[in-house]
Amino acid sequence: MHKNMDDNELLFLISENDEQAFETLIERYNSVIQNVINKYKNKANSIGLEIKDLKQEGLIGLTTAVKTYDSIKEASFRTYANILIERYIQDIIKSHSRIKYHSLNSAISLDTFSIEEQQSLYSVVERNDITPEIKLIDLENRVEIVKLLTPFELKVYELKLDGKSNKEISKILEKTTRSIENTIQRIKIKLKLNN
Repeated sequence: MHKNMDDNELLFLISENDEQAFETLIERYNSVIQNVINKYKNKANSIGLEIKDLKQEGLIGLTTAVKTYDSIKEASFRTYANILIERYIQDIIKSHSRIKYHSLNSAISLDTFSIEEQQSLYSVVERNDITPEIKLIDLENRVEIVKLLTPFELKVYELKLDGKSNKEISKILEKTTRSIENTIQRIKIKLKLNN
């Protein structure tokens, strides 16, 4: 049903919280995202950035396009989405390049520490103390997440936090694995856009 609709019809349904319309739009623009990824793949590989990260940024660009597109403007949604998808992918490459070189320049070698200092450092890194402050921050984050996600997305999110695989979640919620994967992508995008 949704596959035969044009972008503007899908955008209207998405504004009415139609998740299937959003999934259809994502499927429609997967090839656009992949084309942009192919354009920047060599650069990403050279700085150690994974293709899945580029895909994620492309999806965030698409989601941003959905949220900010103004049909009154002269550009089509496809043109607008292309621009944002490419911009988000370019931005992560630039950002990752800066982080990579900053990390290399400011890294401290563990070889320079004595055995006692190394053990002390490892104990700090591995410590699992959860303070009341951290618990409060987690609770505040939980309240924000509940506001941000649809009821279905929240169920998927909670099951994922419980360590369930996508296949297990699809059986529990009686949805296809593909639907669960798409929902997880939407959750990641919403959480990233909210930060």
